[in-house]
Amino acid sequence: MKRWARLGQGLATLLIASCAWAAPAPSEGLIATPDGDLFYERLGEGPPIVLMAGGPGASRVTLRPEFDRLAKKYSVIYFDNIGRGRSSALPAGRHHSPERDVEDIERLRQGLALGRITLIGHSYGGYAALAYAARYPQQLERLVISSGGHGVQSWQRAIDSYNVFVENQYPEVWSKLLALRAKGVKSCMPEYQELLRQALGDMYWYDMATASKRKPFSTDSRDRFRLEVYCDMAGDESEIKVGGPMASFDARPALATVQVPTWISVGRYDRITMPKVAYEIRDAFPPGVAQVRVFEKSGHHPWIEEPEAFFDELEQFLSPSVPARP
Repeated sequence: MKRWARLGQGLATLLIASCAWAAPAPSEGLIATPDGDLFYERLGEGPPIVLMAGGPGASRVTLRPEFDRLAKKYSVIYFDNIGRGRSSALPAGRHHSPERDVEDIERLRQGLALGRITLIGHSYGGYAALAYAARYPQQLERLVISSGGHGVQSWQRAIDSYNVFVENQYPEVWSKLLALRAKGVKSCMPEYQELLRQALGDMYWYDMATASKRKPFSTDSRDRFRLEVYCDMAGDESEIKVGGPMASFDARPALATVQVPTWISVGRYDRITMPKVAYEIRDAFPPGVAQVRVFEKSGHHPWIEEPEAFFDELEQFLSPSVPARP
């Protein structure tokens, strides 16, 4: 949901000066689609990895620069879905949905002539990545779901978890939110969202000190979080009950025959997409296709809180020595 992307947007990373390897400067471009232009950045050479950001409403910068390290061996492609970042706005009369975002991924793949790809979806991006796997399994080499969910059920569970947390840990904020609702303020309105932001706390983190050390990767206004996309996707009461296109979305039934090797990562202390959800995603695939890795000292971002363990195991999964799909 938006909060996990907003954290990523407002908290990008500090580069480690002592690192012996520096990521190459990205090339960038636009892919023309029926819904407008898709903006992308590409780093490195090798088998293609496409990264799908969260939110919904976040831009590609929420994943940078941590995943840049994959450019040592792979061609890493970050992109902004239509309506986000530096891509075109969605044409009037159209609505955002995971299914529509799937087409962005496929149009990007075709536009760059990538062949089979590895797709990494973080947070909301995991929802869209699962939908892509169901619709275009033949275009995938491997699939990675990072702290993602599977549909309306897991999304509503995240909402409920968050509200219980705010009510119990930030009662002073909760009372103000109730007062706004009594005045008819919907939970997707800016004033509600601004107040809710005061109660993020450790919903996303195992160690809040990690969050305090982070800085925005981009301060360009084009890369900001797009609340309008989030509200269009999840409804005007997005913090109370799932609405919009997400209210009818469930990726799981279509995954029952998908044979794409899948790695699902989750933090033990992620209170938004809990470990339970990761196992539910695993069980939606045929037996043996998907595996779950729970990171014991992480919240919603294991790739930030336990980067060495996360990337070591991710690269093992991506290794040619690990059988890919036939």
